[in-house]
Amino acid sequence: MKRKAFAKAAVASMLIGTTMVGCTGAAFHPTAAAPRQSPDRLAANVEKALADRDGARAVQAAEAAVEAAPHDARYRQLLGRAYVASGRFVSAEAALADAMTLGNRDARTIITLALVQAALGKDRAARDLLANHADTVPAADYGLAMAMAGNAEEGVRILSQVIHDPSATAQTRQNLAYAYALAGRWKDARMLAGFDLDPLAANERITQWAQTAIPGQPAQRVAALMGVTIDGADMGQPVALALAPDPAPVQMAASAPAEQTQEAAPVEVAAAAPAPAAAPQQAVAEVPAPMIQAIATPVRVAAAGTARPRQAAAPAPMAAPARARQLAFRTDGKGNSNWVVQLGAYDNAAIAKEKWVAMARRNGALASLPVLTSQITVNGATFARLAVSGFDDRAEAVALCRAIQARRGQCFVRENAADATPQRWAIATRGRQYASR
Repeated sequence: MKRKAFAKAAVASMLIGTTMVGCTGAAFHPTAAAPRQSPDRLAANVEKALADRDGARAVQAAEAAVEAAPHDARYRQLLGRAYVASGRFVSAEAALADAMTLGNRDARTIITLALVQAALGKDRAARDLLANHADTVPAADYGLAMAMAGNAEEGVRILSQVIHDPSATAQTRQNLAYAYALAGRWKDARMLAGFDLDPLAANERITQWAQTAIPGQPAQRVAALMGVTIDGADMGQPVALALAPDPAPVQMAASAPAEQTQEAAPVEVAAAAPAPAAAPQQAVAEVPAPMIQAIATPVRVAAAGTARPRQAAAPAPMAAPARARQLAFRTDGKGNSNWVVQLGAYDNAAIAKEKWVAMARRNGALASLPVLTSQITVNGATFARLAVSGFDDRAEAVALCRAIQARRGQCFVRENAADATPQRWAIATRGRQYASR
């Protein structure tokens, strides 16, 4: 396989949807027509430019949109995407951070900002950002992003749970294999990569990963995943676009000292050489290389599993109850929201019931919740999914899943399946009779 494979596969599902190799410098040159165009029209131009792989045009239109509506988080996020497409990580960090300041909290923005921070060598900030929004970021993407941000073992832990779900794909396995590589577990990486690839293709992919996993080259590693080339001339977002509380931020920025037009942090990345693996080539054996999935299409947190981080930088609030005999979770089980916590997927409903009985005997909190089973077919094989419901909202479902994960259990939150069947399984636990409703 050629080194382009890694980048091209990532392009298909990364936050930018489509990417661009090469870009302009950091000078701020809004189009002459910008004052006469609405921000929405400019935003549409950005999307078209990204689809055309014209990074310079995307940045120009996005900067004009932000200038026209400086306090709209949508345009700030779009500007960040345009900067990333042009390999301008310094500028992208400022734009995406501004978008979050203005209230944007979707998974696309969080993951993109975390990867950009990792590229700039700010691993701790990236990990904290991911940990603080673990309930928003899909588990598979959280795991790979955490590995890219320097905590490969945490990424391996999360992805190892995700691949046990029947809905896991070759993409998920390749993400885990790459996390193994970033953790230095090359034997495991080679074995898992070979699950979907022939031996020669797997060896080629491992060789490619060895080039991107070199310590001390975070910018090149992130650029390779995103499929972009680093712009060594990027000196940061134009000061005229700096976010300010005043309704007229452009005038305020104009009076700022000239030296403020450059960011202090990005010196190392600004001088970085173009990423060697950025140019796309054909994918190996049509099995996609590692990529972030959630930002390829409009993010739907409903379909995402959640994974609670357990790192010291952001300790999980449910960690302490892990030693308790029962789950530290309270609900009357009478909620009627569409959110469920999936506990597992098994060969048939009989096994699912057996597993639920075992769980319910250990935890009365689970035993008191309504049980649902549904079917899912993966690669021609049918599985029985086991889930519990009865939550008022997604937050309640997430709370239970956190408690389960704090006890080293596996689960994730999703919307209920249309064909789900309520079960009335009963079990006697310590003198009490529990029955699912």
